[in-house]
Amino acid sequence: MARAMPYGWGRVPYDWENRRPWLDLPFPVEEYEARIGKIRRLMAEKHLDTLIVHGHSGDFANIRYLSNYEIFGAGEAVVVLPAAGRPALVTNAVMHGEPMHSGIHQTWMEDARAAPATRSVVGISKFDTVADHVEDMLRERGLTRARLGYVGEYARPLEETIAARFAETSAARADDILTQARAIKSDAEVEVLRRCTNIADVALKACMDAVREGVTEHDLCAEAYYSLMKEGADGPAFSIAMVAGPRCGFKHVGPTNRKLQRGDIVYVDIGARYRGYCSDTSRHRTVGDPTPEQRRFMETQIQILDACIAGMRPGVRSGDLAPMAQEMARGAGYENEFYYRGHGIGCGIFELPSIHPKDQMPLEPNMVFVHEPMLVRAGFGTACVEDMYRVTPSGCERLSTCPVRWW
Repeated sequence: MARAMPYGWGRVPYDWENRRPWLDLPFPVEEYEARIGKIRRLMAEKHLDTLIVHGHSGDFANIRYLSNYEIFGAGEAVVVLPAAGRPALVTNAVMHGEPMHSGIHQTWMEDARAAPATRSVVGISKFDTVADHVEDMLRERGLTRARLGYVGEYARPLEETIAARFAETSAARADDILTQARAIKSDAEVEVLRRCTNIADVALKACMDAVREGVTEHDLCAEAYYSLMKEGADGPAFSIAMVAGPRCGFKHVGPTNRKLQRGDIVYVDIGARYRGYCSDTSRHRTVGDPTPEQRRFMETQIQILDACIAGMRPGVRSGDLAPMAQEMARGAGYENEFYYRGHGIGCGIFELPSIHPKDQMPLEPNMVFVHEPMLVRAGFGTACVEDMYRVTPSGCERLSTCPVRWW
């Protein structure tokens, strides 16, 4: 059944015909249909009739990947993906009670429904919820006795509600389906990630170029953020980490108005969001010429990074390269300051592969990852060149273009 927004809400029509003229997708619809096909094959392996994918304002990567809908402000969204037939989207992340004020016209899914934001319906004793809409979608598709797979860290309340309303359904956790599907990028995704990376490259370069005695950490952030948006980012992928001087040994810290001093190590970690995808890149340098120890510290990190990347190719597990990296750090006297880290990236900041000493996942072509083997010494500084790479049939392609050395 069609559920209306509360009285006085939803005045702007948001049916498919009214949404379609405003649709602006990063990819052709065929790209999304291919994703749905891949996920349905994984569903079949688990004997699932329907996948119910939950996202919220703090974690909407799965929703964006499937539907191109992005949650603005607070709220939640659910994609109902049956094994056959049309997928559907419902959200309560609705500004002013108007779905068309809230980006719902950016989903390619024709069946897109809205519920009022719970934070804004004070005084209305009864209103339809996201769960009500999911119930409708299941009934309309004849899935009242289905085996349902749930995806999403905070999907449990929805799962309990649906179980109470449909006693003949069964449920299973299926988070690994989306995790697995998103690990291997299409060629089209790689190109969007390349552009996203290059936007961050411009911001990194602007920030590093601006390093000089007397400027503040906030000044450097301003250069980075200006360049990020000027270059075409949707926004930052995460809050910038900007530290200099003694605080640089804490790595991920926000900026202050402290003025840079000669001899400081400066570290920045920044990422762009572009067309629903993320980048994550880092650079370091000194204010003025480095001391011999600073130079050795920074050069050692780059040598370790280069050695790791040279060994990464399909079939290799990142954990296999950790002993070599750790031995290089040990040989330079930095064993206790070395961290072997990295992660896949895409619609979310952290995807597969997960790069750490115990990782046992073989790399596959068109995985996209960042590698950040880092040296971090409290009170001294951080050395961490972090770039983005695509796994090729024979090795790795560096997507980043920003210069590595600034000394």
